[in-house]
Amino acid sequence: MKIYNIELLLLDVLSVLACIFFCYTENYLMLTILIVLLILLNTVHILSRVTKFRYSLIPHKKAIILANIDNQSILRLYYGRKKEKEAVDKILDIIEDNTKKGAYIKKYGNRFLIITTYTNTPELINTINKINENVSKIFEDDFFTLTLRFGIQLCDEEGFNSNLNKAFIACSNAKREKMSYFSIYDNEDVETHMKEKKKLIELVKSLKNHEFEVFFQPKYDYKEKKIVGSEALVRLVQDGHVIPAGEFIDVAEKHGFTTYLDKYVLREVCKKINELKRDKIEFNTISVNVSRNTLCEDKMIEYYSSMLDRYDIKKKDIEFEVTERSENELISPDEKIHEMSKLFNVSIDDFGVGNSSLSMLVESKIKTIKIDRQFIIDESEKGRTILNNIIKLIKELGFEIVAEGVETEEQKEYLTRRGCNVIQGYYYSRPLTFDEYKKALESEDN
Repeated sequence: MKIYNIELLLLDVLSVLACIFFCYTENYLMLTILIVLLILLNTVHILSRVTKFRYSLIPHKKAIILANIDNQSILRLYYGRKKEKEAVDKILDIIEDNTKKGAYIKKYGNRFLIITTYTNTPELINTINKINENVSKIFEDDFFTLTLRFGIQLCDEEGFNSNLNKAFIACSNAKREKMSYFSIYDNEDVETHMKEKKKLIELVKSLKNHEFEVFFQPKYDYKEKKIVGSEALVRLVQDGHVIPAGEFIDVAEKHGFTTYLDKYVLREVCKKINELKRDKIEFNTISVNVSRNTLCEDKMIEYYSSMLDRYDIKKKDIEFEVTERSENELISPDEKIHEMSKLFNVSIDDFGVGNSSLSMLVESKIKTIKIDRQFIIDESEKGRTILNNIIKLIKELGFEIVAEGVETEEQKEYLTRRGCNVIQGYYYSRPLTFDEYKKALESEDN
């Protein structure tokens, strides 16, 4: 017989002995009282067992929850690593206080891992609401409100690793979500994730097979009537078909592949510059794109310096265009741009649509600013007012101006009338292969 309550068994044994004693002493009043008490105690025990049995019939499912500190880099920069660690310890305590007894809670890399039972989804959402409500009170100031973003996986019959991976995907979705601080995994997420992984594998394979090619789009000065430079643009060429960057760049940025593309383009451009010099073809500065994600990689500036030294590239030969756009909105490496501008010619690409600070433009030795295409094509009254003021601001700050994405005669005329003479876009030329670009430069010399 399985014993569920050793204390109750001992009480029953003592009660039986007491009954024998009261019978022997003929104390029937005490015997009656004792029997009634035994009946009451066993009734209570039976009812509690029934209640526990019914409770066990309720389906208690498991969920894996991963939580990230929102804007953790800002937390570290503003408060320092000591305060950050204190905040992490407090968050662990808050999670433990607001989750079910028996939940598994652990710091998991830079995330918090929670494995808990639940009866329904609203219960889980209520739990994370309570956690975030308490987490927001850790710092009592108006500057920084501490919040967590949660990825929730309602565990299925697959193994732990599979469920954990799904929680990771949900957590990544929550980080990108603007209107909510949690995401519950569904099968569409994994389909998107698998498609992106497949695309990434194809991109890596294409890089190994030298299927990426560098094209050159000229920058033309309509005042001087000549090519004054070009931008190196990477394209994927498969079976003779040119695939524009727009079809793969989002996946490349999201999964960190742009760093490898940036390195590849720089190396190829250095080789082409040496070829132009060997053939004694006059050329102006060639611009190479550098994504902000790439710039934030460790020792990237040192890498650029070593590449230019290896191919004997002069400062006047090359310019680095730092794009304002970034997959990670927290990335704004103004200090690295400032450092880079001391060593190389640097321009700001996509001006007006990203996250450059005006103070960075003033403090750094930026050479050129490119006006983004969206300001060129917006012909509304408000759009023209914005464009006019951008041109005025750039000129007053003393930067060179390039207007990119110019496609029509009307756009070109509007820009040149306002002193924006250097144009890049399909109106003057599409991106050219290197051989085509060489011919365009040679025709100018004749």
